[in-house]
Amino acid sequence: LPSTMRAVQGKDYGDIDEMLSVQDGVAVPRLKKLDSKVRHKYLVLRTLSVSLAPGDCRVLSGKTREVQGPPSLPYIPGGDCSGIVV
Repeated sequence: LPSTMRAVQGKDYGDIDEMLSVQDGVAVPRLKKLDSKVRHKYLVLRTLSVSLAPGDCRVLSGKTREVQGPPSLPYIPGGDCSGIVV
């Protein structure tokens, strides 16, 4: 796997057109960094296509942050995707 990737990131809560930007050089997630007890629940995907769903817009708006929000910022949205498990 490469060490970096290109990714869309949400830098903060707010208007999605202002908060999202495409960034090069984002670190590729590494499963080795996860606790061994939860590592089996994750996978790394070489993403071929992705879309933003209404839920992504809702989360990044911050309107639901008390019950639904990104684990940290900057946040990579786009759970609706297809690709190859690597």
